[in-house]
Amino acid sequence: MMTVDSITSASPERRCIVLILDGLGDLPVASLGDKTPLEAAHTPNMDRLAAAGRYGLVDPLAQGIVPNTHTGVGLLFGLNPAQTDLLKRGPVEAAGAGLHLNEGDIAFRANFATLERRADGFYVTDRRAGRVSNDSSEFARVVAELDLGDGVTARFHPTDQHRGALVFSGPGLHPRIGDTDPGDGPMPARLRDCEARDTASAFAAAKVDRFVEEAYKVLSAHPLNNERLKAGKLPVTGVITRGAGGWFELDSVLDARGISAALVAGCNTVAGLARIFGLSTVRSASFTAGVDTDVQAKLSAACEALNHQSLVYVHIKATDLFSHDFQPEGKKAFIEKLDTLLPMLESSGAAIALAADHSTNSNTGAHTEDPIPSFFYAPGRAVGRPAAPINFGETACREGNAPRRIGHEFLLEVVDYLLS
Repeated sequence: MMTVDSITSASPERRCIVLILDGLGDLPVASLGDKTPLEAAHTPNMDRLAAAGRYGLVDPLAQGIVPNTHTGVGLLFGLNPAQTDLLKRGPVEAAGAGLHLNEGDIAFRANFATLERRADGFYVTDRRAGRVSNDSSEFARVVAELDLGDGVTARFHPTDQHRGALVFSGPGLHPRIGDTDPGDGPMPARLRDCEARDTASAFAAAKVDRFVEEAYKVLSAHPLNNERLKAGKLPVTGVITRGAGGWFELDSVLDARGISAALVAGCNTVAGLARIFGLSTVRSASFTAGVDTDVQAKLSAACEALNHQSLVYVHIKATDLFSHDFQPEGKKAFIEKLDTLLPMLESSGAAIALAADHSTNSNTGAHTEDPIPSFFYAPGRAVGRPAAPINFGETACREGNAPRRIGHEFLLEVVDYLLS
């Protein structure tokens, strides 16, 4: 069943759908003939729309900076670039899970992971425990609420697959603390001790280390791990954290320009961003944050949402997951599948923008600083020169008819179109 949160009525003369393909940008892959997955994909509709519109490279934040999902998408949702540092992943994840943060609470983005205890501390052998799916609710029950002493309580709420939102509540908590997640890179990697970034945050950092210890005790003893091992799956033995932060309020370009918007998504992080920025959200059980998401249903829902909003975002996570899991061929095939569905959006008569939050390297599985191939197509709008055939991708966009720019500037082109 599909649910729609807080869609407001409107009768816009101009409308736009923004496709956000998570981790779309990539680097050349040997198995794809030294092309990126996007360049190797057969995408006649993207090629045509880009050539008939404005296409080029977009740096989500700035050249040379490696973005992540919440900042990259946040800028496309209207975040003021000057406030990027205020946007922390933990509160975004908590918002997406529907959790309320009180003053003094700290929220984290958390992963179920496979940890090993060694003489010199914990080591992470898999940051996602093999992408836990059906078992996540069972593991979440044993860490749903843990007493960390001194009046501090940790609450864990599962979200997508191995992901969850973690909230600490109690006296004396300050959020200027580091991650325990060792990040993308060779595994096993030593779990980071939680670092206090100022004196006031030392207490909270110690409580994070206590939580890691307590979570390991109950998760490593969970009987479900025996079943997982027999089935050839990785055990879930710990929780790793990142993106600590308290609640915050942000400015929005969309609010300032009087534009209301809707989001079609299955990813909890992006849904949390939508809640923070006041976007309406359209969700369905078939709108997952995995490679099994129903793309056709998402695009259909976006066209329906245009009856109420002038601006509709569609977020698709699968492109990023294929890169993280070293599956460039899968990413290529998924892009080709999406391309066949783009005429659905064209039939709505709305403008179509294609963007992403960051690039993800299928060779390493990591986010990179590389810019993203993007386009903005508005029906009937001249681009200044006759459209020439292109193979939409990273190489073509280096010589595109739009200058290289940041995500905020890309959004402003959409906004100016809607209001002109």
